[in-house]
Amino acid sequence: MSFSIPDGQLYDLSMIREIAHGNNDFVKKMVQLFIDTMPPALSEMRQHLQDGNWNALGAVAHKIKPSIDTMGIELLREDIRTIERYGKESSNTDELPALMDKLESVLQKIMVDLKVEL
Repeated sequence: MSFSIPDGQLYDLSMIREIAHGNNDFVKKMVQLFIDTMPPALSEMRQHLQDGNWNALGAVAHKIKPSIDTMGIELLREDIRTIERYGKESSNTDELPALMDKLESVLQKIMVDLKVEL
């Protein structure tokens, strides 16, 4: 199964802007934090996937879930929860590679777009 990334903006910073109460430096810090923390989390998840360490994969998915929600990434809202659940239950593990591919490709595109926005 190959996944094609839809056109248009894949994230929505309105929740962060709301929390920031007009403080643009705060918004920039949150965006930068997302850009800094996502690549290591993704590579950790990829390693757990390769090792078949489902529980650890689910744990990392759980850890990055709030970031995906806060950044308004609706496209991954259900996928990150599915990865978390499948990992913790060690169920449907055959579906995890495709879910990881989608997660990685969408987050890579978003990080590129966010760097442009900064």
